[in-house]
Amino acid sequence: MASTDLRIIIAGSGIAGLCAAIALELAGLNYIVLEQEPTSRDNPPNESADMTPGGAIQVGPTALHFLRQLGVYEEIQKFSKPVSGFSMNEHDMNYLGRIDMSNHRERYGHHTEVMARSHLHALLLQRVPPKRITPGKILGMIQDKEKVVVRCSDGSTHEGDILIAADGAFSNVRHTLYWNLDEKKQLPQADAEPMSADLRVISGCTKQLDPQKYPVLLDAMSEIQSVQLPDKPYTIWFVPLLDNRIAWDITQEVTKTAIRQGEASTVYHWRPRDIEEAMEAVKGFECPYGGKVGELIETSATESMFFHMTEERLCETWYGGRTVLLGDAVVCQALDKLELPTNQDGRAKFTKACHKGFHQPASEAIVDAVTLVNFLTNMTPESMESLTATFKEYQSRRFPTAKAVVEQCTLLRQVFAGRGRAASLKRNFVFNYMPDKMRNMIDDKRNEDRPQLWFLPQVQDQGVVKSLPNLPTSLMDSTAAEGPVKLSLEAAMNAALSSPSSTASSPRSPRGSWSAFSRPAFSMPSAPSVSLFSTFTSSSSSSLASTPSSPNTASSRKSSMKSPRGSVTKFQDDPKFGRHEEDNVPTEALVHTGDPVAV
Repeated sequence: MASTDLRIIIAGSGIAGLCAAIALELAGLNYIVLEQEPTSRDNPPNESADMTPGGAIQVGPTALHFLRQLGVYEEIQKFSKPVSGFSMNEHDMNYLGRIDMSNHRERYGHHTEVMARSHLHALLLQRVPPKRITPGKILGMIQDKEKVVVRCSDGSTHEGDILIAADGAFSNVRHTLYWNLDEKKQLPQADAEPMSADLRVISGCTKQLDPQKYPVLLDAMSEIQSVQLPDKPYTIWFVPLLDNRIAWDITQEVTKTAIRQGEASTVYHWRPRDIEEAMEAVKGFECPYGGKVGELIETSATESMFFHMTEERLCETWYGGRTVLLGDAVVCQALDKLELPTNQDGRAKFTKACHKGFHQPASEAIVDAVTLVNFLTNMTPESMESLTATFKEYQSRRFPTAKAVVEQCTLLRQVFAGRGRAASLKRNFVFNYMPDKMRNMIDDKRNEDRPQLWFLPQVQDQGVVKSLPNLPTSLMDSTAAEGPVKLSLEAAMNAALSSPSSTASSPRSPRGSWSAFSRPAFSMPSAPSVSLFSTFTSSSSSSLASTPSSPNTASSRKSSMKSPRGSVTKFQDDPKFGRHEEDNVPTEALVHTGDPVAV
């Protein structure tokens, strides 16, 4: 394992930064987290999310195995809901088709879960000692073969051996790194291109609703619904959450736009008038759950709404010198993040956000963090050459899956939000003629990388699709036979569209092709059930690991699944869709018992 003398700086305390911090804490490595706006720890994970911007996020099987290894999976179940799939409807509720996701537990060991971002963030934050998080907005950094130094807006500087950039799509660290590499003619042309937006998104979340009025809230699984409007460039998304709320998005596909990173915060012509115009344009349309869209918007607190843009881009440069990127800093899936103005001068604030549709930036960020820390703990000796080799191995491991994620996101964005003949043809193929083998191949490529920390007890992965080997390359059998060559998504699509057999008669995506299963009734986790670092002080200089508390098991109840058109169909409990109850790793085994390490 790498020496505990290694000094690591993490830029950002979002989902990616916190997961990296937790992994480093368990590994016994020396680190600090720099965050420009540290989040208060006073609010437990069950804090109401109606006033907290950030919306809903999906966490897929790729990340849930690690969270289960940490012993927090049962806590997550208390505020999350498994996703059954994506359904698409026209404005008159004419059903177009769906993408089924109810088989994820069977194939990959876990369902994809949807939850409020603030709940997951609060849960992870309480696993990081407060002394490890330091206020500081990074403005720039310099590095050489000996060290890396970051400079913050308050004039302070921090020195370390490694800088992990987890500061989001508008990463100041990445901007500085790319500028330096470009000066040396070492930056690929693709990474030098200005950032562009694929979707403009208005997001919000309702207050708690009456399940009698919206029976979909009682469903065991969350079926994400989309409605495409006629003669208007908008698509509306609805995501039922576990705590009787419905998260929603209004998306608009952007065809021609480019925003330089340094100017994104000065884009004023998208707010607030354009936001209000878009919201007014959709209020009169039908909601898949009954009533009008405007009724849900009116029950949403203004403080929980925000406007942002998303881009589907995969950077080719993941590291340089002593700096390495992870999360949205390397896969740009969340761009301009603008909250609706609520202060007196009408100026908008920045907030963290991500689109609730096809992207799973939280999952990818978690997998990035786990993979990077795994390779760092296996790095010997501690030299610049060894560090470069470690970063290269990290990128080589993550790049194929990250590329598959971006390709799938692009395809599904075109299917659900695209306009015109090309989008219509892709939609018809995906919903009605895509072979199951091809659909599974696409999903498998996205979900095959399900890493866990090498140095902790492993939890059993029960997915029928085997995960990539969870070992460092140096310990893997280099003589093992390679598996079949996997085509890229674009190549597979072209082959399927050009093959006569791919357009043979195929049943239309059934409206009720997913099943409900029994899951625990909603019960917010109480603050005492979460392990807190109450004994730490911000001035403390020693490093201790947390001991996650044993989660409580909630009671089960039966549920119903609401079909896209509004009829409610009762389902019997199906054991194969049940939750994991076995193979829980004792939390005591996850505690680092080494000597404290000074920051």
